[in-house]
Amino acid sequence: MSIRETICPLCGNPSLQGEVCGQCRAAETRWLECPSRLQIVICPTCGARREAGAWSDFVSGRDDLVHELAGRAVRLHKELKETAIDIVSEDMSLNRSRAHCHVSGTLFGVPVEGSCLVEIEWKKEQCDRCCRISGSYYEGVVQVRATGRRATSREIAEAKRIAHAVEESMMASGERLSFISDVDEHRDGLDITVGSQRLGLEIATAITRSLGGRCTTHPKLVGEKAGRQIFRITYSLRLPRYSRGDIILVSGRYGEILGVEGKTVRYLDLESGTVRSVAEQHVERSAGHKGDAAGWMVAFQDGDLLGILNPGTGVTREIRAPRGRVMNAGDCVRVFEDGENLILLG
Repeated sequence: MSIRETICPLCGNPSLQGEVCGQCRAAETRWLECPSRLQIVICPTCGARREAGAWSDFVSGRDDLVHELAGRAVRLHKELKETAIDIVSEDMSLNRSRAHCHVSGTLFGVPVEGSCLVEIEWKKEQCDRCCRISGSYYEGVVQVRATGRRATSREIAEAKRIAHAVEESMMASGERLSFISDVDEHRDGLDITVGSQRLGLEIATAITRSLGGRCTTHPKLVGEKAGRQIFRITYSLRLPRYSRGDIILVSGRYGEILGVEGKTVRYLDLESGTVRSVAEQHVERSAGHKGDAAGWMVAFQDGDLLGILNPGTGVTREIRAPRGRVMNAGDCVRVFEDGENLILLG
């Protein structure tokens, strides 16, 4: 092998087959580039970020966001190995930040180090969702009402919980414009104003699945855009007259509703412990809901006579013990109060 083939033609150091050595190649290669300035567009209302023309809700802290964007903006040579990037940020003002980027690695087998400076401009712009909310934009209203009665506070609270849970789920899946803009509770029930028709349908379906009843839709034409008709939809949700968990009176006996199918009510007879079905028209009245029951303590049991103590008042009352059930002093039972009547639930 000749001398020409064993040394670098630029520096004279040893080289493989006469090629330029790694030291010279690294010195002549522009392996690190940084943009002098970056712009971050943030919504001042919700903190969403716009990137590549689209808004996202993946909100990060100011320092974390600077590190992320500066790190992605640093352009490195494809031959750089064992790369390490260290970024230190500083705020110059409310609208300006500076990222000091220090990069090290191995290029053509030679250790290299370099640094660059990136200035970050913070721009505030209201996002598409906040623009719609501030402009009172909506595409539908979910109306929650009860059949033949007023919706109870328990049903209203559960409907609200379900609506917000559905909204959070759709937001998490990327449906940014599926928002609830208003929840109005009034004497007739609950109105939930939604930013998208899909959200309205999902909320109405979820509430019906949980509380029962039926839902009908009523679209209304409100205009046209780009030749397409624009509708707003009212989702009219009617809760049943009686729902699961209600305590009802049938033929002078108390029962707990297990389910409602059409006009037929299936309930647990609380005196005998048997499951029965009855036409809705034969239900005398609703006494309340099992969720209103309170915890009482068993004081004694004497045959079919049961003494129970109200821990709140210290008063002991006597009721009929459930058939075939033995209770010990100190046991806790759930008792529903209907006026002067005490109903043992369990």
